[in-house]
Amino acid sequence: QRTWVACVRKAARALPPQNRYSATGLERLARSLPRILKTSDAFSDLPKLFAEVGVRLVYVEMLPGGKIDGCAMYVDDYPVIGLSGRGQRLDKVLFTLLHEIAHILRGHVDGERIIAEEIDDQRIHESEQETEANAMAAACIFPEGSPDVPARISGAWIEQAAAELGVARIVVVGHLQHHGRLDWRTTFTKNAPNVSDVLGTWR
Repeated sequence: QRTWVACVRKAARALPPQNRYSATGLERLARSLPRILKTSDAFSDLPKLFAEVGVRLVYVEMLPGGKIDGCAMYVDDYPVIGLSGRGQRLDKVLFTLLHEIAHILRGHVDGERIIAEEIDDQRIHESEQETEANAMAAACIFPEGSPDVPARISGAWIEQAAAELGVARIVVVGHLQHHGRLDWRTTFTKNAPNVSDVLGTWR
């Protein structure tokens, strides 16, 4: 974990953002991301969008045996978010990104405090900070609250819900899986967008 975080820090220092950090700009960006990131290709421009609000966004592939999804920290007085791409699926990486943004916006990290975590590890969700970060991430995806889910979930309902929310279909599927309404082996995940290749192009 320390080695991976050190790699994120090194990458962040190699190309610091030129703009001053704007919390207002970062929050506005966070709330727009679920509507922007509907395809894998849409992840290509993220480092540039984050740099515009004074945040360095870094991808460092997970080291063998590692389980970290992402981290949030400050490097040389500017915020940094690191993603490992673990999970690969669009909805999982999106939620990790929103979760790490929340840690920055809520003041959970600073020059001394770093958060590096496995988002799916239920043990970490016992803390107030993690609950707060999860709540903000969910609010960015579902600004008017989670949709009412029918007793029988169909592909047509998933498509309609995604269209009404303006998000990728897999985001709705992932939400239902997380809350136990769909099995993790559901066929609704077939051909789910994988963002690994796109993250690997970030500079």
